[in-house]
Amino acid sequence: VMKREPERVERLHAQSALFLRLAKARGLDTGFSAGTPIVPIIIGDSERTIEVSHGLYEQGINALPIVHPAVEEERARIRFFVTASHSDAQIRHTVDRVAALLKRTQKRAA
Repeated sequence: VMKREPERVERLHAQSALFLRLAKARGLDTGFSAGTPIVPIIIGDSERTIEVSHGLYEQGINALPIVHPAVEEERARIRFFVTASHSDAQIRHTVDRVAALLKRTQKRAA
């Protein structure tokens, strides 16, 4: 499929770059992510990471948490798998929802 339809690979690269660019513009910690459709948003607290992941799920966004002991506590994250079929609008919506949930959970944690 990749050889027959190289436009899918190009689209995948474009969509993952869009997600990464928008996340960074919103001040989200994406670690060292670059050039891959798997993009983490590092939250740094397992409990808060689970809360944000659950909040996303309630809004129709499936993004699983990766928490301690799978990663160090301060590296707890939500991992996003961007696909070529994700629309620009879906990516923008997802990044906006993550930023809003992080802001809301940060206020409660403070």
